[in-house]
Parts: sequence; C-alpha cells; structure tokens
Amino acid sequence: MKPDLKIDAAILPALTAFECVARNAGFSRAAAELGVSASALSQSVRGLEQRLGVRLLTRTTRRVALTEEGERFYDGVRVGLDELGSALELLAQSRGQATGTVRINMPRVAYGLLIAPHLASFAVHHPEVGLEFALDDGLADIVAARFDAGMRLGESIEADMVAVRIGDSQRMITVAAPDYLARRPAPRTPEDLAAHECVRYRYLSSGRTARWVFQRDDRTLEVEVGGRFIVNDADAEIDLACRGFGLAQSLESLVAADLAAGRLVRVLERFEMPLSAFHLYFPSRAQMPARLRVFIDHFQAANG
Repeated sequence: MKPDLKIDAAILPALTAFECVARNAGFSRAAAELGVSASALSQSVRGLEQRLGVRLLTRTTRRVALTEEGERFYDGVRVGLDELGSALELLAQSRGQATGTVRINMPRVAYGLLIAPHLASFAVHHPEVGLEFALDDGLADIVAARFDAGMRLGESIEADMVAVRIGDSQRMITVAAPDYLARRPAPRTPEDLAAHECVRYRYLSSGRTARWVFQRDDRTLEVEVGGRFIVNDADAEIDLACRGFGLAQSLESLVAADLAAGRLVRVLERFEMPLSAFHLYFPSRAQMPARLRVFIDHFQAANG
C-alpha cells in the first residue's frame, strides 16, 4: 500500500518539526526554538515517519542524525518551507506589512553599542517582526548560514556585498587605569608595550589573540602584545583594565563612560587608529524582505 503523500494542513506541522530537528541535530534545541516539549516533537516526527513509511532519523542517547533517506527528504522540505515562507512574505509585503524574523550575524560589541539600546522602540513600532541575533566575532558566510544580513566594520566587508552604514565612525584607542600608571610609566610609543602588562582579547572564531593596531605616518602598525590576562569578552577586557591589571585596547565608544569618570585614561594618543563605522551588509537589494527594510531604516535612524 502506498503511503498518503498528499500535502494537507495536517502534515505541515510535522514537516516543520522534522526540518527544525534536522537543522538543530537534536530534539532539545528544536523544541526550545518551536516552543514545544521534546516528547511532543519526537511524537510528531515519528508520526511523519509512519505516514511516509520511511525512517528519517537515527536516534541514540547521545545524538540524532539523518538517515540517507532523511537527508534527501530534508533538502526538499527545507526548500519547500523556504518557498512557502517567501510566498507568505510577498503576500504580507503586498499588504504593506513587515512580518517574519530577521536573522543577523554581528559582533557582541556592535549589538551592545548600536542595537540593544534601541530594541524597545523597534518592538513597539514593528510588533510582527521577530529578531534573531548570532553574536559572533568571526566573518560568517551569511549566505551559507541563511542570515538576512551581517554587521561588521566597513573595512571587513567583502566588495560584493551591499553595505549600509549604522552609526558613527569608530576609533581604536589604548587605555589604562590611573592606578596602573602610578606603578609604571605610560608607554610613549607602541614599541614600549613590550615592557607592559596588556589585557589581551582572544577571538572565539579563530582562537587567536588580537594584535593591537596603531596608525603611524598614515600607515597601519600591528603589534603583538603580551600579558597574563586573556579574555574573549570586551566588557571583561575593560573591567580588567579599570582594575589596574594592565593596558587595554578598545573602541573609544566602549570606554567613553570610563574615560569621563576617570576610571581610565588614554595613552599613545598620537598613534590612535581611526576606523570606519559599523555597516549592515547583505547580498542584494533586489526583492529585499520588508522585515529587513524596516530593520535597516529603524536602526539607521536610531543611530543617526
């Protein structure tokens, strides 16, 4: 007896459940994303397998993996759900509404500076738009990872992307606590950093520690610094500097309050590195979803 493969309203929730489990490689994360219990999700996928007469997932106590048939089926389901979502989005656009979820890949620093302070007003003005942020220091392939857009400093964005400026130009500065400078003379040149404790930043994406950057004679100078403290969070880096554990290098906008309060002071000012502004970037303006358009317009205006 052939399985009933007719697409009707009853099977769509099961297809959505299967796609989410396959994409997350597990029931727990998929259940959290869909807002249902893992047991209900498992039951839905089992029901789909029984209806199709095919085993789609291999389940063990440690992991969930697609079977060969499941992999082929997942590709088709993913494309089908994407097309259905696009059709609904086009319909919403024709009615002048922005709906759906905007997925953005960006550094944690950009989120804190440019997005978080203005989220409440966005939520009020666009109640039908959801936001998903992937906070990542690496240069993600936003097309392969199916993000609507990314956000990086302008000089980091590939030439084939459309880039839209958000906020002001940035500046990389070097700072220290007065307490630290009371114990050690302030560096006068970047080369003097070899004799100083420097709080270093490690990128999660690459595992390397960031080199400090300076401008000398209109050229970029990169310096490998040393120090006992290494962190992977900008707030922790600044906190350690405020506590006098070493020099730190940061975006000026991140330490503005600490400079104004006297918790930090600038050093090596004549070597400070000017940077471009953060930009939202995406592959094309053609058929831009309304949800992305309102996201760009809101945060451009909020940071203008």
